[in-house]
Amino acid sequence: MVVTLKKAVRKRGVLMLKRAIAVIGPPAVGKTTLTMQLGQVPGRQIFRLREHVPKTILAATATSAEQLGWIDDITVTRALQGYIESVVSDDTTHIVLLDNFPGNDTQAQLLLSILHKSAPVCVVTVVELAADAATIQSRVRERRVCHRCERDPIHDPRLPAVPNPADQRRCSRCNSVLHPRRGDAPRLLRARIQRYERAAISIREAFAGVGIEILQLESNRPPEHTACELTTRLAIRSTPS
Repeated sequence: MVVTLKKAVRKRGVLMLKRAIAVIGPPAVGKTTLTMQLGQVPGRQIFRLREHVPKTILAATATSAEQLGWIDDITVTRALQGYIESVVSDDTTHIVLLDNFPGNDTQAQLLLSILHKSAPVCVVTVVELAADAATIQSRVRERRVCHRCERDPIHDPRLPAVPNPADQRRCSRCNSVLHPRRGDAPRLLRARIQRYERAAISIREAFAGVGIEILQLESNRPPEHTACELTTRLAIRSTPS
């Protein structure tokens, strides 16, 4: 009886999870902001890898320009597998937004493999954001995080905070002083940009190899405009010709 019930729950989850949208791009291009915009709709969840791995592993990658944020493949496999299985068993989620994932071709292949087994009807869409250098530098200078609102496991918040209109130095939610992101320090930012540029080639090839076309989007405009454009283009792609 228990086994039958579990199979029924799993079947509902497989049917509910219709789309996985992977959002990739260089640092400060607007990936997290875009997924936060899109994730406000009921029935959607956001996957951020660092939220699903042990604190000790995050801490080991936090300070080196060579290892900044990089997580080994075994840990990634466990984290992604566990997350997808939890979504599949949840009959309320029909879209998963993957923020800054996959980070390399191995992770791209892993994502496709896990979804194929756990949610075979799920359509994978890959969105690569791009912005000009001036826009990226401006965002790096301006963006701030809140250490009080975002309880990051290694005290390295990543989610963009909303400044208080009355005092741009403070958080609009808790009025705490906002701080630059640790990874936006010039040395670390350069290393992250270079790492993405190297990885992006193999990521594109991994998806192209299975017939998945990457949707290229310019993100120089305000985030709500980028979200609107993506929603429109996805709707057009989903409409039978």
